Amino acid sequence: MTFVSPFTVTQSEFLDQNPLKFNMTWKLFLFMLGSASCHLFVGYPPPLRWHQDITLLIMPLNGDPNAYPPIGQQSFPCKGFHADIDGPEGDPVASWTVGQDVTFSLFDSTNTTGATMHSPGAAHSGGSCQVALSYDKGRTWVVVQTWEGDCPRTQTPGTITNFYDMDQNYTFSIPKDFPTGHRVIFAWVWINATGNREYYMSCSSVDISGSGPVTTTTPAGPPLLVANLDPMKQECYTKEGTSVIYPQKYAVGAPVYRAAVALGLEPFPGPNPDACGSDSLTFVNC
Repeated sequence: MTFVSPFTVTQSEFLDQNPLKFNMTWKLFLFMLGSASCHLFVGYPPPLRWHQDITLLIMPLNGDPNAYPPIGQQSFPCKGFHADIDGPEGDPVASWTVGQDVTFSLFDSTNTTGATMHSPGAAHSGGSCQVALSYDKGRTWVVVQTWEGDCPRTQTPGTITNFYDMDQNYTFSIPKDFPTGHRVIFAWVWINATGNREYYMSCSSVDISGSGPVTTTTPAGPPLLVANLDPMKQECYTKEGTSVIYPQKYAVGAPVYRAAVALGLEPFPGPNPDACGSDSLTFVNC
């Protein structure tokens, strides 16, 4: 795609004469670039349907109205990809052990992470993220780590930006009392700070080595917060320009990392946050 420069005079002349206008125009330009660029997905461990069109991996559950033909809202959880968990597509791609730190990596449409990523891309000024596990094929979820603000990491935290930080590796610990599980679904979810109100979710199949025999019962703990999706969008939404602080229901019992600097950290604004969880029948039955 070719972008037409917004400048009709030299850059230095424009800056001298219109510093505020330049700032606003440049931010608009970056967001136009971001909307045409790449979002993120969990590249390691490789996600379900890794081999498919990467557009389906990077788009939010809200779909992609700019695709041809347009793609509508996808199913919660995992865009429906969790249906593959019992077949060959659901073979585990990582083995994790309880009580140990594990790392996942965010990729963009270049199918890479780090210095080779598009930047600016579509960082949406960061936002807030959670990671969760499901032992029962995506029916129930338990959050194991939350990041409030600057998730994914940006180059300039606390600002409106589409520039990614080059370090998109994230580490968390599998709780030491979690049981053994086979074909456990690992999910990363992201509620973006700026841009369209969206909800991203990327899912991978993993094995968990824990206490006792293999179980298909998800351990007790906080459910995922689900937002900006129909049919609950009027109740379960986030504000543009903010990084959500999760209600206690979705954070207590699991580690929470709050960024020292982030854009617009604010409590979840929905009027009935208890209805906005992955344990809500509305989302369970999607």
